[in-house]
Amino acid sequence: MREEIELERLRISPFWPIARPLPWPTAGQLARAQETGLIEPVTARPLAGASAVDHEILAGLKNWLLAQRLGARTVPVLIRDVTDTVARSWVEADAGDPKRDPIAIARAIGERVERGASVAAAGREFGLSRTDAAHRLRLLRLAPDVMERVASGELAPGTARALVGLTGIEQRALAARIVREKLTSRQAEVLAKRLKSVSTAPDAPLEDPVAAPAPKDPDQVRLERQLTDLLGTGVTLRYPSAGAGQLVIEFADLDILDGVLERLGWVDVG
Repeated sequence: MREEIELERLRISPFWPIARPLPWPTAGQLARAQETGLIEPVTARPLAGASAVDHEILAGLKNWLLAQRLGARTVPVLIRDVTDTVARSWVEADAGDPKRDPIAIARAIGERVERGASVAAAGREFGLSRTDAAHRLRLLRLAPDVMERVASGELAPGTARALVGLTGIEQRALAARIVREKLTSRQAEVLAKRLKSVSTAPDAPLEDPVAAPAPKDPDQVRLERQLTDLLGTGVTLRYPSAGAGQLVIEFADLDILDGVLERLGWVDVG
């Protein structure tokens, strides 16, 4: 069904990605619309129980904004009564699929967490596990220009996470080197760890990390390696006294801890 609806009766969907700027018309678009007098339709769904504002925009948000700039009173609207799932998919498509932008999705998750949602619940809205959602949130601790590299696809999110905890200057220098030399995530982690522990220039020669000396007991070495492979992080067995000991699981940050907990079967039900 198509209707002419007053602009003030329409609202931006809450599914519109927080990190996405509104598509206000350019000067050229505004000039063309003024010349032709044509405004393309907006797709919207009715809001149950609403009063003054009774329709939610699902697609064609730019047309509604254009109508505002033109001073129009109404805009043509294609009315579709759809579920939240369908509505979300239409809005995300209209916004340009924010899931392709890790920074956009990180900001959206962060906004939901600020409103009281758990990281797990916020991540589920975007099809992410708690660990993946936590990984995305870490990207928000990057310097703004480094985040731009991630958003543009120039720097992979997994590689960029290694830069968290460095100063802004160190992040920029190391990010530039990662892109320039096409370093792997592991190489980036080695350099970032070196920068965090000592004052080393990001352009210092990249060397493989030196392996820690293995315990003398070959059975203990084998078991530690198996546990390390299983949990995805360093594991050490200690025997301070006969018949007793300790199983030490190492983690450099909370993201690694989240991964260990997932492998152990722990589930956040929050």
